[in-house]
Amino acid sequence: MRPLIGITCSRLVGGAWGLYSPGHYMDYTFSAYSEAVLAVGGAPLVIPAAQNEESIQGILNLVSGLILTGGPDVHPRFYGEQPLEGLGEVDEGLDLMELEAAKAAVAKDLPVLAICRGIQVLNVSQGGTLHQDIAARVPACISHGQKADKTVLTHTVRIERETRLFTIIGSEEIWVNSKHHQAVKAAAPRLAVSARASDGVIEAVEHPGKRFVLGVQWHPEGAWQQDPYSRKLFQALIEATSR
Repeated sequence: MRPLIGITCSRLVGGAWGLYSPGHYMDYTFSAYSEAVLAVGGAPLVIPAAQNEESIQGILNLVSGLILTGGPDVHPRFYGEQPLEGLGEVDEGLDLMELEAAKAAVAKDLPVLAICRGIQVLNVSQGGTLHQDIAARVPACISHGQKADKTVLTHTVRIERETRLFTIIGSEEIWVNSKHHQAVKAAAPRLAVSARASDGVIEAVEHPGKRFVLGVQWHPEGAWQQDPYSRKLFQALIEATSR
């Protein structure tokens, strides 16, 4: 039996009803997440935004692992800040669903792979904070919002030894793709920083006390077919479901 892997959705207004059609939301996520899960031996299950605590618990009781995916900015009210210059689109309904899913999954010791917005959701769900806009908050930062396709690897990250991420990757430095303007500012108390970019921006966190809780700021779903390190992250998630 393939392990069932839940994959959270983002959502947007409009879709088939027109880009600005009020009240019409469309759940979506990029098919690359599902394709990567399928390729490494899992069975993908997409989780829409419309949930409550009971439905999330029911879903997490069914799945063997969870992927928190990319999407819009996390509303700063969830980490105790006012909105600052540079904050982008937010979706409080999506935030509430993913924050609850992240908290519940960590509490259940369910394997979690958190990607891009996902690492931010994971961090906030455990009590951490975010840079609302890297360019406005981090002096001399590199470009984290690449214009190239996700298959292109554009900057390096340094991985801390003695971390789960290093065990998975097997290298202290790798090239990653990068399509974000927010990032982890203060890691949550129970999360360890496992990678940074050359400008010091946090690129990965993990929970040492759990079976497999790992967040990366880059997009392995965009590069897993060409990049062996990206594929290893999905393989590690599937392997964790059997432990």
